[in-house]
Parts: sequence; structure tokens; C-alpha cells
Amino acid sequence: MSYQSPGVYIEEVPSGPQPIAAASTSVVAAIGSLCKGPVGVPTRVTGWADFVRTFGTAHARGFTPEALYGFFENGGTAAWVVRADPSVAATWKIYDSATTATLSFEATATSPGAWANGVTLGVSPDLTGGAGAMAQAVVSGPVSVPSGTGSIPVYSSGGFLAGDTVTLMKGTGTSVNATVNTVAANSLNVTADASIGLAEGDVVAARTAAAPTTILLASGSGLKPGDLLAIQSADGSRVTGVIAAVVKQGPRTAVTLGAPLGSAVVGAGLARRIARFRGTIAGGAATFTLGQITWEVDPALAPVNSESQMAHARATVSSGAVAAFGGAHFAMPGGQNAPAGTVLVDAQVRVAVYTEAIDLAADTVADVLARFDFLPVGTAIRLTDGTNTTTVTRTGEATAATSGAPLPQIFTSASFLLPANASKGVVVRCAVPPRVGEFVDFDATTRLRITGVTKANGTVYVLTFAETTDLSAIATSRFPLVAFSPTTFFPVRFNLTVTDGGALAESHTGLALDPSHPRYFARDGVVNGVSAYVTVAPRAAGAAAIGETTTPAYALSAQAGVDVAPANADFKKALTKLEEQQEPSQVICPDSVTLEDPLLQADLVGAVVDHCEAFRRFAVVDAPDFDETALVTWRNQTVASTYAAVYAPHLKMVAIDPDATERFRTVPPSGFVAGVFARTDRERGVAKAPANEQVGGIVGLSRTFTPRHQDLLNPAAVNLLRAFPGRGIRIWGARTTTDDAAWRYVNVRRLFNFVERSVENATQWVVFEPNTASTWIRIKVSLEGFLDQLWRAGALAGGKPEEAYRVSVGLGETMTAADINLGLVITEVALAPAKPAEFVIFRFSHKRQSE
Repeated sequence: MSYQSPGVYIEEVPSGPQPIAAASTSVVAAIGSLCKGPVGVPTRVTGWADFVRTFGTAHARGFTPEALYGFFENGGTAAWVVRADPSVAATWKIYDSATTATLSFEATATSPGAWANGVTLGVSPDLTGGAGAMAQAVVSGPVSVPSGTGSIPVYSSGGFLAGDTVTLMKGTGTSVNATVNTVAANSLNVTADASIGLAEGDVVAARTAAAPTTILLASGSGLKPGDLLAIQSADGSRVTGVIAAVVKQGPRTAVTLGAPLGSAVVGAGLARRIARFRGTIAGGAATFTLGQITWEVDPALAPVNSESQMAHARATVSSGAVAAFGGAHFAMPGGQNAPAGTVLVDAQVRVAVYTEAIDLAADTVADVLARFDFLPVGTAIRLTDGTNTTTVTRTGEATAATSGAPLPQIFTSASFLLPANASKGVVVRCAVPPRVGEFVDFDATTRLRITGVTKANGTVYVLTFAETTDLSAIATSRFPLVAFSPTTFFPVRFNLTVTDGGALAESHTGLALDPSHPRYFARDGVVNGVSAYVTVAPRAAGAAAIGETTTPAYALSAQAGVDVAPANADFKKALTKLEEQQEPSQVICPDSVTLEDPLLQADLVGAVVDHCEAFRRFAVVDAPDFDETALVTWRNQTVASTYAAVYAPHLKMVAIDPDATERFRTVPPSGFVAGVFARTDRERGVAKAPANEQVGGIVGLSRTFTPRHQDLLNPAAVNLLRAFPGRGIRIWGARTTTDDAAWRYVNVRRLFNFVERSVENATQWVVFEPNTASTWIRIKVSLEGFLDQLWRAGALAGGKPEEAYRVSVGLGETMTAADINLGLVITEVALAPAKPAEFVIFRFSHKRQSE
């Protein structure tokens, strides 16, 4: 720091040697065959539930899940897991709504294996994300609009601006185009292309230019660039376009499309009213007819293929796929089979003259009138008992005139006839409530506007009209319901649902196909990276342009997942990936015992031990489930290292595989032993031999070894697990697989591993420091401070520090001038590890009383 002016200066300087932090010794690394999860990717898990979420539960092909269960059950807190099996992932193909099987995109299980074979994907339209409408106004009174300039009274002119092009629409179906000159609260001054007479209830609707690219919406929300915008007219027909931009322009929203539409868009239209009818189908075929639907409404009110009632009709089945009506039946997209269950049909609505099958015990006209007390005056009812017919006409509140045969005692049906004066009311049935202002087409020349609606009961309504038209001569009994309906604008998005074992597991909503959309289905964080079940791939570069016929409509399984047992090469690849992680201090490979070829098993065990020797880790090796003689032979032929220990026999535990047919399963011990290592390290320290410690999570041993058996196995460095009365099952051995007495014990090897890794991690600061006495002193003081803590904790032998450890560094002590010129800093550390009391001897003798 440069000092230029008087004052007080605060500086921070090093205060002494760098402390050495203890390295972790309790984290295990496990490689093996698993149900699911990433292959060849070291993944850290911190508990059994965490492991199951990532890798699934136990299975019959290997023992790694049970090993991890035993690790956490016995005190382990963290593990690195590497899945080795080269299994095949399940895939699904998602097709669009075209009648041919046009592929939209593919989905793949998040990890390979048969675990996903019970998973199904569903695609359904999501029409809840936004909506819009163009301006429209309802005429409030009769007016004659001349060809040229005129004013139109309306209930509200909201949404219109001067200069707008509009269409003036009559209830009879005729229309004229015009331009808005001025706008008042309850009137529009327009210049019309031709004269037209408008009545109350007629409509003025905004109109776009021909082949528009921009549409001005009087109201709109939730629309985003990249959305596929559906524009649905009053008759149910649709056109679509991809939104390029959405800009707020004062009270209105300007939506710009990526390409012009084929024709002008009008904000409203006069067409047969569309409603939704609910029913069920048996399913199982690619097509289904109206007759195959069991309706929840009276069949007399359900859609039929007549009078164009099914024009632009659509059916949504229980899977979410939308089937279009083709003139005789609904055709599922791509030829897929319709699933059984609910079907929702969007079709045109008809009203029907009320006819009812009844059982009415009455013999007076008053009884008939009381039964149908909602009848308007002038309504005629034709009653029949199947043979004789009587007509009863209401002439007053409680009076009627009869004609025909005498009134029968039992009526089998009643029909309400069309009246001679429509203004007095018509009794009809309708699947949905008719609305004031809608029209009924009684015949080709008689279209009447509804002025009043009274619900009688159920689906029975009394409709009144302003006209006194005589309807009695009309022979038919079912009539289209016609309405002015707004043109609707909505984004065509889709939902992707994941079902596992028949239960809904995930739902990804509001997805779009265009990459510019914020909910683009293949963007990271939308489905990919969020779903625990699937990842989705973008659409192919040569896919068809996005439109209504490329909206995903259904998903089919394309390839089942396949479990493939790992070979030695796969295990070795997993070991190579494990080199990337520094934290693990132990390595287990419980699936080594599944290899039937002893040479392959020895090769795998050798690879694990070589890895541990190279990366200063400790291998907990599972011995095969052999008797004592075969165990000695196997150990001598398979493994010899100071970085490994062998454990036997196998353990019995309650089966955790949900598909297991047996209650108990025999498993190798390495995971349970590694958990005991972790528990001992935490409670006593790494210097404590992990033996004479109880093993939890098991119910027994596959074999019972006696002290006589252990007399053979212990010198051969096979550590046994044994059951002791009143003390449970305990690890009863702590030897490494070496004949070197200096490295005989597990805790000695692990103590040195611990010290070496701690020093390596904590002395990185030395690199490129000046190779001088001051640096050497800092190194020595750091190491001595760390080793002194170990000695005081009982990890090192000796009655005083100089007996427990020695640290040497310096010129003439551990280095020559040539070493320094080569950039070497050589530090020598000697430790006196505490060794376990393996053989505890008490010598007894007689004591003389005189002694």
C-alpha cells in the first residue's frame, strides 16, 4: 500500500500457518446395476428416500439398492452412486391431430430400463391460457341504415374506434359492410356500402382487412408470441396462425401473425348455436358413430347427423385426443383407437317440440291442466292411450277445450303442438338453456327471435316470440337454434400428462410448439429438467409448418424399456467416471457377486482395488457366499491389497423389492459394512477399527461361522460377521487383504488415507510459494498442529507427541540444493498409528495366601 498522507491505515496480514481441515472418510461410492437413473453419471444421494427418487428401489438383477439401504440404515450420510448397466430407455412418439400419423416429436424416459414400461403419456388441448375477442355491439332498436352515412343505436359501443371497418348483420342472415365515422356511448355513425334495415338484437361486428396479418382485439389476455392462435367462427369452423407479436395499443391489443390469413375475419357471426354434449363410448376402434355414444342427455336432444347439425363437430375422448366428424362417423387422429370412457361432443343445438311418455291417472281436463301448469294459453296437448287420441287446448288459467275421443283414464304420451300464435309461447325441450335474442328456425322461411325464456322443469322451456306467426301448420318437430355468437380467439396449447401405474404422476400444462414461445415444450426447464419421467426432443427440422393439423393430439409407446445386465467393461467405465469425484473414501461393488464366471469376478474386484490404490480409497469387497475352505481359496486367488478388506458371509434382510415374491432376501454385506465404517468414523474417529460394531437392518446371516471356522479365515484376511447371543450381529474382523504386518488393519490403512488426503487438500497453498525456510516452517507447523490434534484424540500411539509423529522439511534435512533447483519441496512425515487390540489375553493363575 502507498502511504501519501498522514492517517491510520488498516491492513490484514497472514497470522501464521494454514490450518489443515480433516477430509471426509465416511462417504461411500457404489457402482452397480439399478432400476433407473442416469447411466455413468456419479450422483450424490443423502438418504434412502433420495436414492429411491433418483435410482428406484430394489430389483432382482443385482444388490446395489440393498447395499445403499444397508449403508444408510447403519449410519451412512452420503453416497456417490454410479449406474453401470447399459439398459435401453423407453420412448414414446407424440403425433399431431392430422388424420394421418404425422409425427410431432419424441419423448424418452429420463433414464434407461424397464422401470418406465408402466408409464403412459397423454396429450390434451389446453384452452385455458388466454382468450380474445373483436369489438361487437348489439343494436338497441329498429333503424333503417341508408347506403351512405347513418347512425345506429346500440346498447354499448365499447371497443370501437373511428375508422374501423364493420359488418352490419341481420337476424335473417343478410349483412352489409360499413366503416365507422364517429363513436358515441350508445351509437355508431357509419358509412354503409348498401342500405339495410336493422332490428333490436341485430349486431354490428368489427371486421379485418382481406387476408389480414394484424388483428385488433377489443379484449385479449394471455396471448404470447409463438402461440398458435385459433380463430373460431360462430359455426365452429377454425383458421389458425402463429403469433409473431402482441402489442397493446391503448384499450385494444394488436396481434400480428407470421403469415396472412386466407380471408377477412369478422368479430361475430350468425350460425347454429354450438354446445357441448357429454356421453360415453365403449372404445377400441379408430372410428365411432353417434349411435355408439351413450348420452347423458335425453337421446331425443342428443346430436344427430341431419340438417347439418354435425357440421364442424368435434369429439374429445378421455385421452384428450380430438376426433373430427367426417359425415358418417368421428375419425380418431392418426388412426389410433378411441379409448373407452367419456366423450365430449361439440355440435349444433336443436330444440324439439315437447313430447313425453307419461302415466297419468286423470279423468278430468282440470287434472291435465294441473299436470302441465306451465302451459301458455292457446297451447294444445295431444294425449293418447295408444289407441284413442284427445286434444286438450288451454283457453284460460284453468279452462280448456277438448276435441277428439273422450279423455282416457291412462295416458301413455303427451305431445305439445305448435301454436297458431307464436307470441303466446311455444313449449320445447333443449339440451342447453335457450337465450333471449337467439333465433329458432321453424322452417326455411320462418326464423323467429326469442323474446322470453321460462324454464318449466328439467330440459323443458317455454319460449315466447314477438311475432304472432302461425306455427300450427309446420309439420316437423325439431328446429335449429340460431344465435349471434362472437368469433373467439384462443391459443392452441397442449398439456402433456404422465401416468405411472394408472395414477397421474405429472402434468405439464400450457405447452407450445413454436421455439419462440416462453412455454416451448422442448425448452429446458419446461418439461426437460423438470419431469422425473421423460425428456422431450424438438420437432425435426423438416417437420410440417405449425398449424391446427400439427397440434399434438396423442402419444403412443414406440419402444419399451429393456434392462441389460452390465458387463465388466460397463463397471470399469463407471469406475472411470468415479475418478471425477474427490469426496468418496470407500468403494463398493456389491453386484460383483452376480458374476458367475470366477475369472470375470476376480477381474472386476481387481479393477475396484486398483482404482482405490490409485485414488487413495478403500475397497469394501464382498466375498461369494462360500464355506470357509472355498472362501480362503477365493481370497488368496482374487484380492491382495492394503487398500481392501473382504467381508463374509452374506446377510438376510426383509425384501425391499416391491415385486419380490419372497419375504426375505440374501444380500452381500459391503453396503452394511460401509455404513458401519461411516458410523464409527462419526462417533469414534477413523482410528477406531470398524469392528465389534453391531450391524442393523438385517434379520440374520446366510451362514453361521464358529470360532473354529474363524481360526482358518482370520489369518486369511476374511473378516466375518457373526451373531452373538444378547449382542446381535457384529463385524468380527478388521484385517486388510495383505501379508504386510505394518498394514494389516483396516483402521491403519484408513487413518493414513485420511491424513494423506487431508494434507493434500489443505496444502495446495504451498504450490508456487517461495521455496525458502519461511515456507518450510509454515508447512511444518501446519502439519504438526494437525497431527497433534490426532494424537490428543487417541488416533496415534505414543505417550508424548515426539513418540507419535515426526515432521521433517528443509535444506540438508529432506532436500538438497538440486531438489530446490528442480522446484521440489519434500516433507517427510512419520506416524505411529494406534492399532486395534485384536487378541485380548487374560492370564489366570492360583494365588498363594502367603503371597
